[in-house]
Amino acid sequence: MSAYQLYVLQDRTRLPEGMEAEEAVALLMPLNGVAMVVSTVVGGHLSDRFDRRKLFVGASAVLSAVALLIPAASASWPAMLAFSVVNGLGFGCYMAVDTALVTLVLPTAEDAARDMGVLNVANAGPQIIAPFIASLVVSLSGGYTALFLVAAVLSVAGALAVRPIRTVR
Repeated sequence: MSAYQLYVLQDRTRLPEGMEAEEAVALLMPLNGVAMVVSTVVGGHLSDRFDRRKLFVGASAVLSAVALLIPAASASWPAMLAFSVVNGLGFGCYMAVDTALVTLVLPTAEDAARDMGVLNVANAGPQIIAPFIASLVVSLSGGYTALFLVAAVLSVAGALAVRPIRTVR
């Protein structure tokens, strides 16, 4: 959603009087970043402590989905602030624990570098095509609410995608 944040703020969000969308981005990005750092450290630590990767990956993906429902329900500035924090918490934990999960399911240590390279390409692909798909969703639906809802559904799908993994808890 960060690729569309400025547009969402310009086109949809009711900003406080006198605040420009660019100023709002300048406030939201560090807020999101701090939440990500906190949840990366805390989520990674708790995942290691309880030895539960799938639980944390799934929970953080669901938390990201919940975050996306906030701006879907409200176009207010406080909703965007809440979205920024909750999304940062979900995404930070997800990135830390998902990476740990991925390293645990690699087939062999000898091919780990190659397999991680393939996984990085697999991660980059959706990030490359997501803005194109997002533009279609926004233009065909007439607004950003549908984009938030589609992203929330995809986030829940991501949470469910780790369920079939049998070799890791």
